[in-house]
Amino acid sequence: MIIIGKGNDNHYHLKRIHESCATGKGIPMRYQINGYTDMHTVISNERKIGGALEASMIRLRSGEEFKNAVITRLEMSDAQFCSLGFFTEDCKRVIVHINDISMIMDANHVNVSDLQNPCMREKKVEERIKHLKRLCELNEGSCTVPFREEVMMLVEDIGLDVARQHVDVPFLVAEKESKVVRIA
Repeated sequence: MIIIGKGNDNHYHLKRIHESCATGKGIPMRYQINGYTDMHTVISNERKIGGALEASMIRLRSGEEFKNAVITRLEMSDAQFCSLGFFTEDCKRVIVHINDISMIMDANHVNVSDLQNPCMREKKVEERIKHLKRLCELNEGSCTVPFREEVMMLVEDIGLDVARQHVDVPFLVAEKESKVVRIA
């Protein structure tokens, strides 16, 4: 995976991310969430893009605060958002009306291995491992491009070390950096 990163000289450089990214220690977040539309997009496409949606804090109008809340549902009625569902750090499922939310602080789309909420990290990792095992079982003996892409997405999401404990797929070995050769 190649990303753009800022170096010590304040210039942006292309960086190659390998196993550190897949183990969940490389990139702390995929991207920042800027509103309910972004949240809805991430939640509705979770299976395709992986990761989870976590807010460092959700404060309700009543004054209740929930740290490291993992947002799991965003319901719409007609063209308006009406309710938000999330899990707290102590594994409680909370569903609130949009009008009851005072503030959602620092919402990010993160890899499952990077979730700060331990309860949901464990639950989401179990879901991804189950999906990975089933995917490998169904594609046993074949290695198509869509299969490889989905496996790599799942591995990046849960971490290479965790994936290796549960499945044996030869292409999970970290690639060596390739040299770019320019001809002519």
